[in-house]
Amino acid sequence: MNYGYYNYYTDPLMNYTNIFAVTAVAALLAVILGIVLFCTFLRKNNEGKFSGFKGKLYNALNFNRFYAENIIKFLYVIAACVVTVVGIVCIVMGSFIAGVCAIVIGNVALRISMELLLMFVILCKKTVSMDRRLSKIEAFYEDRCGEDRGECSGSCEADEAETEIK
Repeated sequence: MNYGYYNYYTDPLMNYTNIFAVTAVAALLAVILGIVLFCTFLRKNNEGKFSGFKGKLYNALNFNRFYAENIIKFLYVIAACVVTVVGIVCIVMGSFIAGVCAIVIGNVALRISMELLLMFVILCKKTVSMDRRLSKIEAFYEDRCGEDRGECSGSCEADEAETEIK
């Protein structure tokens, strides 16, 4: 007797045509949701309006907070443990030279590569921080002197001269 178990357990959604159709519809819905989020929730005038989970979500989606630094540190700790354990296993298995080389050279190479990755992340973070500070300074002088220097009564040039002396 030959029972058709395969046909009994197959779901019509699991054939390739339906999987492609479901994936296409899901991708289309995701694009629409992304556009709606970008145009409503992530607008620049919403900055600082949200707190709690919404605030964290806003900062994460607007890249106001960098998570790459923590992820790189986490991956470094895991990779360093793996390299060290592999080195210890090599020593125990009888290859002392290979184990010591794996521990020393592997950890040094790993450290250098992670530091290079982290350098780019920190450089980006410092650049964003400087940009924010400069925009605050720029806004301060625009508020005091106006957009056009012709509106300035002369006190702004004196203020600039005082800051240059300091």
